[in-house]
Amino acid sequence: MEHRFRIICDRDDVRIDTYLSEKLSLTRTKVQSLIEGGHIRIRSKVPKPALKVHKDMEIEGELAEEEETDLLPEQIPLSILYEDEFLLVVDKAKDMVVHPSFGHTKGTLVNAILSYLREPERFEGKDRPGIVHRLDKDTTGVIIVARDSATQEKLSRQFHDRRVEKVYRALVEGTVRQEEGTVEGMIGRHPVERKKMALLKKGGRHSLSRYKVLGRLKGFTYVEVYPHTGRTHQIRVHLSHLGHPVVGDPLYGKKGKRFAERPLLHAHRLAFDHPVTGRRLVLEAPVPQDMEGFIKDHEV
Repeated sequence: MEHRFRIICDRDDVRIDTYLSEKLSLTRTKVQSLIEGGHIRIRSKVPKPALKVHKDMEIEGELAEEEETDLLPEQIPLSILYEDEFLLVVDKAKDMVVHPSFGHTKGTLVNAILSYLREPERFEGKDRPGIVHRLDKDTTGVIIVARDSATQEKLSRQFHDRRVEKVYRALVEGTVRQEEGTVEGMIGRHPVERKKMALLKKGGRHSLSRYKVLGRLKGFTYVEVYPHTGRTHQIRVHLSHLGHPVVGDPLYGKKGKRFAERPLLHAHRLAFDHPVTGRRLVLEAPVPQDMEGFIKDHEV
């Protein structure tokens, strides 16, 4: 038995085999095998595994039932911010990967959701809880989970159409002089350091974030960020571009200086329309203890 799927990409400049391994919760090797077998297509053509995806690219394909057995429920504590019969909203903890992937097959948010929901039959694909969007492993805060495929599709469309209001909080290095401002530019893969993204003079995808200063600390600044677009690592790239990288960011921070064990970035609030009732929901996750502690330790 085959399960057909269609994915609208929400990331830029990532290999298609890497991207689909995360989205489909399969190993890269299995994804590459599917591609070689003609089971994954873009505009009816089979891509190469190294093809770089871009936002809004449509990928379609099919999976055999035996290829959908990688995910196992795990009883991992979850902090639920909101729940009804159609969706739930979780406050994701730090150090938690969202999707299983090569090297992270256990302890993920997907494993925890499988155990919590106990209703995989509500999804078109076997054991596929409806993760709607992404947060980096070390980013805490609000993340939405659909409880059925139809709800997942409607919520994904709101993100695609930029009808979801996203508010992040971050602690950054140095003193941000302006009380508020905007960062805009084309984001793409860094020309030299391939693990990083960067604002580019040529190529890339448009990105836009607004920010506001919430508080000034000794050598640091507490900011709120409002991303209008959703590019890979967007907030971290934009704040680093300003000369104020996120505290504890090993990728975009200043080399040799780590002031925290993780990037102190938190998805504080999401506002979106309920996919069934249409009611506007505003969900907030409290600022985590490590950020609160950092603020207290560096008060002026």
